[in-house]
Amino acid sequence: MILNNYIITYLVCSSLSLVIGLLAAVNGFLVWKKWDITNPADEQYRLEKKVYLIITILSLGFFLRILMTPLWFWTLHSMIISIPGAMCLVGVHNIAAPISYIASGLKLILPALYGYWLILNLLDRYVPTQPFMKQKLMFLTPLGILILAETILDASFLFSVPPRQVSCCTSLFDVPREDILQIATESTWIWVVIFYILAFFISGEIVYFLIAQKRSALPNRGRWFGKKSLMFFETLAILLLLVVFILALQTRISPLFLGLPFHHCIFCLLQEVWDAPLFFFMIFVGLTLFLIYFWVVSSANYRDVNELLMEEMVRLLKWSGYMLAGGLIILSIHLFLAL
Repeated sequence: MILNNYIITYLVCSSLSLVIGLLAAVNGFLVWKKWDITNPADEQYRLEKKVYLIITILSLGFFLRILMTPLWFWTLHSMIISIPGAMCLVGVHNIAAPISYIASGLKLILPALYGYWLILNLLDRYVPTQPFMKQKLMFLTPLGILILAETILDASFLFSVPPRQVSCCTSLFDVPREDILQIATESTWIWVVIFYILAFFISGEIVYFLIAQKRSALPNRGRWFGKKSLMFFETLAILLLLVVFILALQTRISPLFLGLPFHHCIFCLLQEVWDAPLFFFMIFVGLTLFLIYFWVVSSANYRDVNELLMEEMVRLLKWSGYMLAGGLIILSIHLFLAL
């Protein structure tokens, strides 16, 4: 096992947030079973006091888990010098693959779920009837299970890492031995082209729904409210865009930005090119906020509170557009200069 300040800090934060998350998830489930706005006033008052305490603790815990995402990758980066043969995070991940890759993959999924819960909680505070209360409490149980699974994976990796010789990105991507890796190592523009097509499509959707959301208080508007089918479609579309984005970075953008025509490694790109983490973060956050918008408006009771939440949802879409557009602009300028 390798120990340094980053690893110790991450393990402490992980343990603390896990205890907070599990306790809150269990109590949230118990309150959810009893929650009913028609309950006697005394009983409902006791439940509300308990809920507010749970929500306050959970909000702090989820913010901590979000901050732990960059801390995880900084922790992995700090281990490079202790692992013979490792030049980037690929070498660190190869110590205990596939556990390490699954753990890192969860770092891209769970922050979106934390963000959804935090935004749903914020919106719920704007409405006196708290229409999303049961939805928030019910969501805590699967989220608690995912947090537990993530913590187990993180600990399994960090406690089992021996400082032994490993292969890194050059042998894995530049000289691939498996057919499936050819997808991630071929120097082709096809994924870049597909990425920009999908990105412009999603950008157009953001503009469309921003305009439509501003007019949603008018009669016969907001027909997409409560539509689960649209939520599933947008979720699949955004997930597809993220996969294509990663393939575009891996196959063509990373060798171009690194100045190494035959070196394909997204980790080296994020490690060596100063603006790569910036545009990656902005694009990822922009897409996540747009996805959270659909997760919220697909709620069965959202239509009833749209007038109260309309300005907040417009603000959410604006931030989604700003982040996505900003990330695309930075990427495009760098791409133009690198050609």
